[in-house]
This record gives sequence, structure tokens and C-alpha cells, in this order.
Amino acid sequence: MTISAVSASPTPNASGSRAGRTADSSFAAALAAAEDASSATASGSTTETTATPSTAASPAIVMSRRDGTVAYAIDPASVRRFAPPTREGVETMTADLAEELDTAFASAGLASEPPVSFTVDDTGIHAAGERDDLAAIDALVASDAHLRQSIRISHAITAQAYALEHTSPEDSYREVSDPQVAVERFVRMMEAQKATTMTFVYGGSGVSVTANGTAWPPSGT
Repeated sequence: MTISAVSASPTPNASGSRAGRTADSSFAAALAAAEDASSATASGSTTETTATPSTAASPAIVMSRRDGTVAYAIDPASVRRFAPPTREGVETMTADLAEELDTAFASAGLASEPPVSFTVDDTGIHAAGERDDLAAIDALVASDAHLRQSIRISHAITAQAYALEHTSPEDSYREVSDPQVAVERFVRMMEAQKATTMTFVYGGSGVSVTANGTAWPPSGT
């Protein structure tokens, strides 16, 4: 049985145009999910994932249908708040991430100070900071799939928001009517954005963001 993680088709927005603007969070969420699955794979890359569901591995599965699709029961505790790729959206995502980190660190017996920085790349999530328990923080992230995905989704939204602010309107995907062109422009934009390292800095006062070491958004803007 083949399981498709994300399947989305653009729908008309209020102005009647398709694609770009309505897909903002879908693009980022799909990217984050794909990157987390990719970094968890020991070797190689595939274009699709196959799996045999079991009640032990997938307790949320309600039933398997004859056509090969699977029905799931959604646990409200696993539903994350999504936000658009804007400065306001980044504020929402980082506030939620700070709460989740507070809970995870407290449960693991880890202090929220001194600050710890999290970066995300193709190889995974990396913790850094002037503290002697980084190995324990790495272990916490590695063992908590929910926290790991929260960091990745927050990073995807933040990177997308930053990229949109640094992409000229004529190159943006947001007002494109052709879905394929919108996706191509999005991919191009995010590939260019990889030159900028987005970092989450977690401490007692919450989560802040830096772009190549500089606070973003800049204070007072």
C-alpha cells in the first residue's frame, strides 16, 4: 500500500485566481514533513513511501479500505496551529514552539537557560550554545517526533516568510495563476533562501529568530 503524505490541489481564492497565495502554508508544511522523513532515512532517497500499517505502529488507524486508502482518527493533541508566512505568522509559530520547548525541557529535566540555538538543514536539527548539556538536548529532539516536526514546520514557515520579503514581486509565486508555475517559483525561491541560515534561539524569554546571525525581524520594524 502506498501512503501519500500530502495531496493538495489549488482552489480559487476570493479574487478568482488559483495557486500561489492559497498554498502558502501547504507548501511549507509539506516541505517540513518531507525533510523530517528524509533525515530519518538511513540511506538513499525514494519518490514514494510504502508501508504496511499495524495497530502497534499506527494506533490512529481506524480501518483499511478495499481501494487501498486508510482512514485515520485524528488526535486533537497532535493538531498544530498553522500560520501564514508573514512576520505575524512567525510570531505565532515561535510562541507555540516556545511553549512546546518549555514543556519538553521541563519533562526532560533540562533548564531553559543559558539559551540554546536550533538550526535546521538537510541532515537534521542541530542544537548549539554555551552549555554542557547539548548532547542531552540532541537526544531529546531525536526522541520526540512531535517536537522535531514542530521545529521543522516553524522553520519552514519562518524561512518562507523571510524568502518572500527578499523576493521581487515579479519572481514571487503568490500571484501566479498556473499551479505548476507557482510550485516551480516556490522551489526556486526556497533553494535561493538556503544561503541564509535561519536560527531559533530558545531561552527563558521565549524563542527568537536570527537570519545569518542577525535578529529577524529587526527590532522596531
